[in-house]
Amino acid sequence: MPTRQRAMPLAPEERRKAILDAVIPLLISQGSNVTTAEMAAACGIAEGTIFRVFPDKPSLLHEALKSSFDPAPTLERLANIERALPLEVRLRKAAAIILERVERVHTLASVLRSMPHRGHDHYEETHKAAIEAGSMIFWGLTRMFRDEADRLAVEPARAAAAFRGLLYAVTTPLCDPKELMTLEEAIDILLNGVLREEAS
Repeated sequence: MPTRQRAMPLAPEERRKAILDAVIPLLISQGSNVTTAEMAAACGIAEGTIFRVFPDKPSLLHEALKSSFDPAPTLERLANIERALPLEVRLRKAAAIILERVERVHTLASVLRSMPHRGHDHYEETHKAAIEAGSMIFWGLTRMFRDEADRLAVEPARAAAAFRGLLYAVTTPLCDPKELMTLEEAIDILLNGVLREEAS
């Protein structure tokens, strides 16, 4: 009968990160009802090991949520969009990055709202991390529009705010639950407005 191999020992910070990375997909798929036994199995460690790293389950869940809100990976992907590309192409690439994050963050935010808050100080801290991350990503978008500042009719921050608002319309139904704005419509409205060009 094959024996289970013991995991290689990790430094404390590496162990902590490995646990958080394994827990985040469980939160997305199962919500806050995921058990510590399931978390341990996903990490390939004994359940007791979790509690040598985190004092309790709420602490672990909140740390996983805060980790998932980290804006650094999104900001790096935005910064890596080729600056030589036409603005419309860059906007499409930026939109794909932002929309991928929005779907993930909305799922995890609903997990956060479902968790009991009484007796724990984690909620405000985690909520603050989500707000700060959103602000940093907004300024990441603003930097992209600054590259086109001489072509803009508004300040780069206003253009970024309009872009972010239109992306919200891409993910949120209008009057009819089935009626979503397409990404193509959002970018066209951003670049060309809503008024028809008058015939000369």
